[in-house]
Formats: sequence, structure tokens, C-alpha cells
Amino acid sequence: MITIKRIAEAAHCSVSTVSKALNGKPDVAEDTRKKIIEIAKAHNFYPNALGKGLKKRITENLGVIFCRESLPLSLNPFYSRVLEGIEAELAVNNYNLVLHLLPEIYTGDMPKMIRERQVDGLILVGVLNQNFMDQLSFLEIPTVLVDPKITTSTFCQVLIDNEHGAFEAIQYLIQHGHRRIAFISGDLDRLSFRQRYDGYLKALEFYRIPFEQALVQTGGLEKGYDHVRALLALPHPPTAVFAANDINAIYGYKAIQELQLQIPDDVSVVGFDDIELGKMISPPLTTVRVYKEQMGSIAVRSLFKVLNHEIEQPVTTLVPTRLIERESVALHGQI
Repeated sequence: MITIKRIAEAAHCSVSTVSKALNGKPDVAEDTRKKIIEIAKAHNFYPNALGKGLKKRITENLGVIFCRESLPLSLNPFYSRVLEGIEAELAVNNYNLVLHLLPEIYTGDMPKMIRERQVDGLILVGVLNQNFMDQLSFLEIPTVLVDPKITTSTFCQVLIDNEHGAFEAIQYLIQHGHRRIAFISGDLDRLSFRQRYDGYLKALEFYRIPFEQALVQTGGLEKGYDHVRALLALPHPPTAVFAANDINAIYGYKAIQELQLQIPDDVSVVGFDDIELGKMISPPLTTVRVYKEQMGSIAVRSLFKVLNHEIEQPVTTLVPTRLIERESVALHGQI
């Protein structure tokens, strides 16, 4: 697919001029505008967003985009709750939701609701392809990110206070006498997991507990079983496991129980997210609560502020977490 840079080269103008022409800005010479649009159409570059499609209008629709991951959206206990918060806030404001699931492998095609300007703004949730984000930044559609893979200075964001939440979880384990504390998570190139890992490291440093690389297992949203099996096979296994998401913690339960070990007497476990299933497993999971519905609600309110020109520069909202004590952590040794 042709890029804006290639269109600029073909039209013998700047990238900013191409962006202005494709977004219907007035300060572009008409001959240049026509040439840019002809090139864009010839290469199927957002053809439906050109011409009249770019005219500003209020649709009373907001687009919500998720990336397809290993779990279907309906089974993802984190993002399904974020979506509930978005839906509730939109209902209060008499706005409609237009949902789109973006493929993990981005093909270069923009969703129809963006190409044809069927929405007034966008909420992007979770891990999204960087190429998609780069293309979107040129289209000047009001956008808010929720729990993105990477930070950005281009859009407003709603983030979890991941680092502090993880710090509190590790501090809680240390206060219960644990010193060999393992960390398991998905890929660390994802912002939320990296921040939770940073919180883990900072808590160890604060309490002067030596870091051991062998106690860290990362990669995959649902590999907690494999991670915990590997940790418990160490010559000196951990007495506690901190999982950077509850799903991994729950899979880790199975590994511990298969080895005829008891939670929390033999191994303590703490998760992160506070999904419903964590309350139902045995023993109920101690975890870090993330206020998921509130994140969705805050994202909608932030987007309305952008639409109403109440926010001129991108704003980042940090949503606090809370440690939820249940029954998966036991005292260890002498405190």
C-alpha cells in the first residue's frame, strides 16, 4: 500500500501538504489538491475518505477499536469490562458505539468507519499495530488510547498505575516474609507488563533483596502454567509468584497443584487485574485491582473533551490501583 510519503514524492510536494489535502484543509492550491487526490485514488489510498467524505459533520457515533489477540474479545475478562464502561458512558451521552476488531497482522486497510468518517472520534484499546497508529495520526480524527502497547505524545491516553500497583504487590509479599519472589508475565515489550516489571524491580531494590534473573519468566498471555513449572523446577524455587496478569496466575495454580503443592502454604501467589475468576478459584486470588469500567468511562469523557475543544494538547490520565487481599498468600519464615 502506498504511503503518504510516497504520495508526496509523486506529487512533488511535502508530506504536510498531502495530509492537508487528504483532510480537506483550505490552504492547499487546487491543482495540487487534485493531483494528490488522483494519486491517492489510483493507489486505493482511503478513496472513500476523499472529497465529500472529509466534510466535517457530527454523526453521534464513536468508534472503538480492539486488536484481535489470543482470546476472543467476549472471553477477555479485562477488555470486555473496559468495553462495558465505554458503552455505559456513551449511553448516558446518547451516543452510538461502532466496534471494530483490528487483525493482529495489519494489512494496511483502514476500517470502513474511518475511511468514510462514520464516527466523530475513536477509542483505541490495548495492543495496536504501530503502522496503523502511524497512518491514523495523519487523519486528524480525535482519538483516545486505553492501555496502549507504547506511550505516545500524539493522542490522549488512559493508563493504569502499573508500576505502583506492582510495587505494592511485591511489598505485600515481602511483608509476609517472602524473599524469593518470582515474576511471570506476557511479553515485556507491552507497556503494561514492562511497567509492572519495573515495579517488581523497584520493590526488590527498595527492600535490598538481590535480583535473580532465574526467577523471571516472560512471554505469552496464557503461559503461566509453563512459567510456574519452570520456576518450581529450579534448585532453589521461589516461595512466592507475582503474576503480571490474573490469567497467568490462574494457569500457575494448575502447575502448583499438579506438583502436589499447596497454595499458599508451599507457594504464595499474587495476580494483577482482579478479574472475576480470581474470586472463584481455590484459594481466592490476592491481586491488584484495576478499575476497568472506569477506564472505559474516562476514555469516553476525555474524547468528548477533545471533540468540544476543551483539551488542546494530549493529556494522559493515570488510573490508580488497589491491592485486594484474599487467601493466596501465607506468612513465610521469620518476619
